[in-house]
Amino acid sequence: MATRRPRDRKQQILAAASELFREQGYHNVSVADVTTKVDIAASALYRHYRNKHDLLYYAVLAGLDSLQESVDGSTDLDSLLSTLSVTSTGRRGLAVLWQREARYLGDEPRAELRTRLREVTSRVSRLVAGDRTDLSANDCELLGVSVLAVFGSVSAHRFTLPRRRMEAVLLGLSERVARCPLGTGAPDAVRPDAGMAIPLSRREQLVTEATRLFDERGYHTVNNEDIGEACGMSGPNVYNHFDAKIDLLVTATTRGFDRRALAARQALTRAGDPRQALTYLLGAHIAFVLEDGHLIGVMATELSHLPDNVRRACVQEQRDYLDLWARVLDAVRPGLDEAQALITISAVMTVVANAARTGRFRSRADLADRLTEIGTAMLLDTSAPDDLAAATGPAQVPAT
Repeated sequence: MATRRPRDRKQQILAAASELFREQGYHNVSVADVTTKVDIAASALYRHYRNKHDLLYYAVLAGLDSLQESVDGSTDLDSLLSTLSVTSTGRRGLAVLWQREARYLGDEPRAELRTRLREVTSRVSRLVAGDRTDLSANDCELLGVSVLAVFGSVSAHRFTLPRRRMEAVLLGLSERVARCPLGTGAPDAVRPDAGMAIPLSRREQLVTEATRLFDERGYHTVNNEDIGEACGMSGPNVYNHFDAKIDLLVTATTRGFDRRALAARQALTRAGDPRQALTYLLGAHIAFVLEDGHLIGVMATELSHLPDNVRRACVQEQRDYLDLWARVLDAVRPGLDEAQALITISAVMTVVANAARTGRFRSRADLADRLTEIGTAMLLDTSAPDDLAAATGPAQVPAT
């Protein structure tokens, strides 16, 4: 007996492709993988989508459509935050698809999706401005992007809580961001270029340019010719310094994790009490992220391409780093649920990374100060008496 084609077959295909892209990466997924997951023939998929590229485009577009619907349906800041706290877990993979996989789309579709995202960001910023009449337009935009980063941060981890509690945690974090008191630094002032103009060695040039290209275009689409050209040399000359392209990725990522861990340890050795330890740790993290946004991007998106032993070491480094943050936060807010603490920490890191990797914010001379204020507001709910007491109480700084 012939079976009737499901009415939602197109949505089933797109949902399956989205999940596979998130879990395995665009280049590791074939059309056959999608059809197998939905249990259909390839011809059934091609009735709805021309190719794998189409699947990726519409997967990202569907997430942005859902986000825009939530934002456009909100009449003020409170309704926006309430709506996003309820709907964001249903879009848990959108940030991963946009930041990691959409790089493999062509220039035109990517530009179209970027325009859609900017429309959403502008709408959120206007809702923030309607509530925060004390702030400049630039500061409202920074808070608007940071609010979206809080909800997008659920894509960066697998920590979870019961549904209503998860919604409450995300709502609380987003409210503290949106209503964070900001300092009076000039948001229009441009940060001067830092560092002396000392020429880099050829090896350092290659690592720097490779890191930028891997971040902007994805490891799969970059070859040695691209890297050599960016350094003013031919592709074969790259082999004078590195045996293979993968060695450039290994050098960049391991260096990034090592530098971040060292900065954290140095920050904690200067702290005299738990609250100061948390403040110094946040400051060290912000300084590290602002130093090289491309390196942060590679550390977040390219680990799957590393050799297994290197990837496992980097994943363990990330776990250790989050564990250190959790122990420092527990010293300031003892008794805070571990999952809530890790969700909070991940949200802070996502807010910092998003702002640092957004060109119109990165040039702000006061960005580090503003991110410190936002991060502190997220980590310490000073509206709660217990948190305020914990911030000044006798808890000990955890061992590093």
